[in-house]
Amino acid sequence: MNQAGSWLKLDNAGKIFPSTSGKRNTGVFLFSCELTERIQKAPLQQALDQTLECFPHFLYILRNGLFWYYLEAGDLRPKVHEENTGVCSQLFYRNQRHLLFDVSYYRNRINLEVYHALTDGTGALQFLQYLLCAYLSAVHPGQVPRELADELSPAPISSRAEDSFKKYYQHVKKVRSSLPGRAYRLTGRFSEEYRVTEGLMSCRKVLDLAKAYDSTLTVFLCALLMISIHREMMLYKEKKPVVITVPVNLRQYFSSETTRNFFGNIRVAYRFQEGEENLEDIIASLKSSFGRELTQDRLKSRISGYMAVERNPFAKIAPLSFKNFCLRIARRVSDFGETMVVSTVGKVKLPEEISPFVESFSVFASTAKLQVCVCSCGDALSVGFSSRYEDTDIQRNFFRLLSGMGVDVEIKSNASVREKD
Repeated sequence: MNQAGSWLKLDNAGKIFPSTSGKRNTGVFLFSCELTERIQKAPLQQALDQTLECFPHFLYILRNGLFWYYLEAGDLRPKVHEENTGVCSQLFYRNQRHLLFDVSYYRNRINLEVYHALTDGTGALQFLQYLLCAYLSAVHPGQVPRELADELSPAPISSRAEDSFKKYYQHVKKVRSSLPGRAYRLTGRFSEEYRVTEGLMSCRKVLDLAKAYDSTLTVFLCALLMISIHREMMLYKEKKPVVITVPVNLRQYFSSETTRNFFGNIRVAYRFQEGEENLEDIIASLKSSFGRELTQDRLKSRISGYMAVERNPFAKIAPLSFKNFCLRIARRVSDFGETMVVSTVGKVKLPEEISPFVESFSVFASTAKLQVCVCSCGDALSVGFSSRYEDTDIQRNFFRLLSGMGVDVEIKSNASVREKD
């Protein structure tokens, strides 16, 4: 376990969240795993204690120094509990000592909520997979061997706590953005809590549709989302492009086993003209954009750009209060350039021994506007919307498009009305 007093610098991506998160946008994301049986509290607590031996930096708390926030080891220990808060509820409170993650359960479901300054989706998923194996080995010792969890995380603890942004930083020339002007921005009445809507469907059916359009799953879903947004646009606003921000797992391009943040954002855009909605044209445009952005040279340029601010001599000596102010302004300016966020976690791969006990995985993220998170497990594809808006027309448009293509969609929501499309 951690030694009290030891500390870690926040990684580059983690630095923005303490300065910009709050009650409206908590900076928290949620992974859920639906099992085939009811969750038992005592074995889940035992599994969590075992998991933290393997992921000790999850026990660090966030402290504010004179120049930057930092992570410090403490003596707080988490207790699993029944689900008792809204989705992606606040975990970080300034000047208070709190753990930056929470494990809860409800009937057949295990929830892991994490503050983004601690880790990204890949790191949180590794934590949850380990927790799941440890839990099932405690509940079904004859079917799930205890050592199975350790086989999922062969990397040493030091590698998991690595700041990969620093490791792969090199100063390169910044690539100019080719995005057209200000993005179309969503508007509407805000809800008091996050509105989450999840569509569960056959992964194989959606992949077959994507392949029929010579597209990847991410490009195909982004194209459908753009059409869903376009159908709610006022005609006079069509001159503004729909811009989707897509977080990219940098571990796919740079060798890293870190369970801290290591992701970068790319943006893809499409401008609708005079009401046209040609899916083939949108997909072709997005394929070109993704192909241009997802190269190692472009991603090196992004890492260089992220680190340039951190390494700026003035930024190093500027007090934390001034950095907080600047980062909030930078976040607002950046928000003018995006319509929504689409985060694709990808396929959750589980050991054969635990697959019979797992039905599906879900992901949701806090947002100031609208965000979609996509993941799959087996043939269960989850598309999870989280929104601050009361209106859910875009979500409805999206699922109706898929239904119109022959995909059966089961819809779940935290709203009082449940619907099935």
